[in-house]
Amino acid sequence: MRDLPSCVVTLRRFGVWCGAVAVVTTAAVATSAAWAWAMWHGRSDHPAAMLAVAGVLIVATAWIAYSLARVEPGVLALHDGCWTYTTRRVSGEASDSGPLAVALDLGSFLLLTMTRAGARGPQARRWIPVQRHGLDGDWHALRCAVYSPPPAAPRVSASDGSGTE
Repeated sequence: MRDLPSCVVTLRRFGVWCGAVAVVTTAAVATSAAWAWAMWHGRSDHPAAMLAVAGVLIVATAWIAYSLARVEPGVLALHDGCWTYTTRRVSGEASDSGPLAVALDLGSFLLLTMTRAGARGPQARRWIPVQRHGLDGDWHALRCAVYSPPPAAPRVSASDGSGTE
């Protein structure tokens, strides 16, 4: 039987993630603005309506970008096969736990997704951006932990009902 991996890392730096969100947001806002400009300059029967639609799109994009770029620093830990992410808030510590999966791996950047235990709907998933910068000593251990298979459930013997491996 192999030992379960254990890993504890403190996540404080999110520059790569915030930079990527800023680039995508800038591209989306520029595209919406260019579309509104084209509609305003005679390519539409209703330029004011198109301008209003573009304005709504730009505001929605900015709101989504703000919510994505606002990442709370915290501690990501794996103990006994269970992942937790603990953040400090004004009201105290908040902790989420559940299975963790790699959504995006760019070598020196990981986008992890945690499915919160007992939660449903859009709030059931927490996205955790992790970059190598700031974790240099723990980066390899973290990558090993996120890619290690989950612990296998003990097999139940049909004859006695006890768990054996």
